[in-house]
Amino acid sequence: MGSIHLITGGVKSGKSNYALTLAENQANGESVRFIATAHRNIGDDSLEDRIEKHIAERPSHWTLFEPPADLIDSVSQSGDEKLAILDCVTLWIGDLVSAVGYDHSTGTATRVDQLTEALIRSERDTLVITNEVGWGVAPPTTIGNDYADELGTANRLIADTADRVTLLVAGQPLRIK
Repeated sequence: MGSIHLITGGVKSGKSNYALTLAENQANGESVRFIATAHRNIGDDSLEDRIEKHIAERPSHWTLFEPPADLIDSVSQSGDEKLAILDCVTLWIGDLVSAVGYDHSTGTATRVDQLTEALIRSERDTLVITNEVGWGVAPPTTIGNDYADELGTANRLIADTADRVTLLVAGQPLRIK
């Protein structure tokens, strides 16, 4: 069984760069499975530029899984990579909460449980990136509150099973677990 390292922090706190550095050091030139959750939106040039910038920052021999690939299948699927980066839980939860058919009473618990189980069963070490969104002002909308609640719960459940948890603040890693 591989290890789970949850990397969390605020927006632009250095989470992705920290994970990339860890992965490059740990992989020793071997391929890494990079599981992206950002959907490419036709017409959103800003997002497309950001995605392309992130791709350019990664070694070209890394294996990329991105939507519409299923996140849990991407974690579970066998392959030669001994290490994976999941970037990020934040966007995945946002997609689940904003999806047609989202049920406020059941939330995203089933999918988060499936993800956690897939991470536990995975043979590869996985760096899981997420955001902390609960430190600010409460969102003024129901969907905003649902999103913050669901992401907070997902982060807690993943952290509970993680071997290591690191909080990034202003680019500085703080080991939590």
